[in-house]
Amino acid sequence: MRLSLTLLCFLLLAPAAFAASRANGDGVFELKDVNAQRTVIAGTRGAIWGQIDKGTLRVTDMNLDDSLAPQVSGADWTQSTLDPSVKVYSGKNIHFRFSGAKYRFTIIGSGIDVTAVGVGQVKLTGDPDAFDTGDYSIDDGKWTSVPLLLKTVTFGVQPVAGP
Repeated sequence: MRLSLTLLCFLLLAPAAFAASRANGDGVFELKDVNAQRTVIAGTRGAIWGQIDKGTLRVTDMNLDDSLAPQVSGADWTQSTLDPSVKVYSGKNIHFRFSGAKYRFTIIGSGIDVTAVGVGQVKLTGDPDAFDTGDYSIDDGKWTSVPLLLKTVTFGVQPVAGP
């Protein structure tokens, strides 16, 4: 009986917990096996994670006052720039994740897979030397080829302030 009651509570609370983890207005942006000259993903809030087979990841901390920092592994080398808010990672098999407030990730490379959840904007430019530029998707929509010319897309909806 106690197991049945526990299972029933779980079944009732799980959908509510899932809905709370995806706040009102959040969107989803995904990259799949992308070869890019440049991809800039900037969010006003949310989470981002992904991997790069080979390339460079430039992380800009949009708020140095918070203690949030991206987790990056697998880079062959890391470089701090003159700007304390910018760090550059380069190499093969780079993995990264970040959640919190504002962020900007600039990615150049091949075999790029990324998921961003929240509210943000992406600027995409595929690599013209690549056989296949890869695909992107917004809000679980259909997969679309990454264009060779700069394209800007948004994901999520900023909440509108009431009167």
